[in-house]
Amino acid sequence: MTKILALALLVAAVLPAAGEAARLPVVVVPSEAFQALENDGAQGLLVPDAGPETSRARALAALRRGAVRNSLLEGTPAGRPLIDVTYARSLPRDPAIVLSLPPAGRRPNDARYRIAVLAPGFDGLLTSDSTRIPGLVSIVDVAPTALGTDGKLGSTPAGDPAASLLALDRRIDEHRDAKTPVLLVSLALIVGLAIFRRRAVLPAFAGILLANLALGVTGLTHVWVDVTVVVLFAAAGVAFARLPVAGHGLLLAGVLAAYLIAMGIDARWVALSPLGPTQNARFYGLSNLLSTLLLVPALASAAILGGWAVAAIAALALVTVGGSQFGADGGGVLVLLTGYAVLVALTRRPTRRTLVAAAVVLVVLAAALALGGSSHVTDALAGGPKELAEDFWRRLQLSWLRATSSWGVALLVFGGIAVLAVLARRERRPLLLAYLAALAVSLLVNDSPNDIILAGLGGYLVLSTAPEVARPATERARPAAPEPRARSAPAASR
Repeated sequence: MTKILALALLVAAVLPAAGEAARLPVVVVPSEAFQALENDGAQGLLVPDAGPETSRARALAALRRGAVRNSLLEGTPAGRPLIDVTYARSLPRDPAIVLSLPPAGRRPNDARYRIAVLAPGFDGLLTSDSTRIPGLVSIVDVAPTALGTDGKLGSTPAGDPAASLLALDRRIDEHRDAKTPVLLVSLALIVGLAIFRRRAVLPAFAGILLANLALGVTGLTHVWVDVTVVVLFAAAGVAFARLPVAGHGLLLAGVLAAYLIAMGIDARWVALSPLGPTQNARFYGLSNLLSTLLLVPALASAAILGGWAVAAIAALALVTVGGSQFGADGGGVLVLLTGYAVLVALTRRPTRRTLVAAAVVLVVLAAALALGGSSHVTDALAGGPKELAEDFWRRLQLSWLRATSSWGVALLVFGGIAVLAVLARRERRPLLLAYLAALAVSLLVNDSPNDIILAGLGGYLVLSTAPEVARPATERARPAAPEPRARSAPAASR
């Protein structure tokens, strides 16, 4: 009797879970079918893959398994299918997840497709922990939503979901188109100031980073507007050239604080900025390009201000770049730790106070990672050494494939590496050596070598020409040694 009762209780516990698992069918419909959708359920834009390319076959494999594999690596995600997919010519009447997918054949992964969850409790725009952008959904979110498990989609009210999605789609496209012009204009401004107005290089560089943030906050998307704003902010930065050296350090630290606050308030502000993530493999936080650019203020402000400010700035930078609710860039954390370790090792002896400061910084970083919520950084850490090793190997593969994707990219990446290697052999300044060491680690642990090289060369030009950071703060503050006095001649020789 006891066994029968236990079996009955087990069946009663399993049956509701099985019913919940099958509660929402997934239906693929033509894109035209969404014309009949008004304000029913919750709607969104679906990113069908990860990486530069996609296809219907790849999207279906990702849809069924709730996982993606970067298209550069070829193949489809491993694992068994979690959900079934059906097809229809029109929207179903019963509760369901309806979506459209890419046509057959390989094509660029730069378009988004409509998705809607037509079920009680869903209204307005879909929300996703994978993207943190209301209205934008990753294909990995569909299976958990169909099964009702962790990672499922939510929704947020919206007056006109269709209009909001149209504006979001346009904004993503226009910011993608603005990335290259904004980056090239920024680098041209840096080169010009390095030649003609060296003292203005650092504040102008801070202005460029703040311009990118301002464009993300305001949502301005036209290329000519973006470029104009960058030029105006850089010109405004030139006005700060006469600030004391400490003022430049505070300005650079302020840039880090501005990015931290912006990501804490609204993830879209940095995610949809011209230099932000691509929105086809990474959605929120910092891109490798932005992380490399922020390496300049992170190291330069510490070198300028010196003392206990080094620990405070290091903590600020590490939380900004690596915090799960902020930059969520695990590779960027290793890059920063390398830079600060080399900078401290070359400028000061490892005293007890230095070790205490380092321990405080690491505790702050650990708290930011642990308490800041879930992200791909915390997921990788939770997987243990094996998953970290697999992630590192995957990044190395992606980095190599991107570096060799064309002759032009290969020339940029390997030519840039050669230039940085020559500079490193000749460099003697601690700040620059710390920066070059950080770049070397970045090329190993991140998977966007072309962005790292471009931003890295620009950052080196800034740091090597700015007179206020040519030497660390400890050397600038150290008084010059007095001239030795000539000894008096012996009395007999007078």
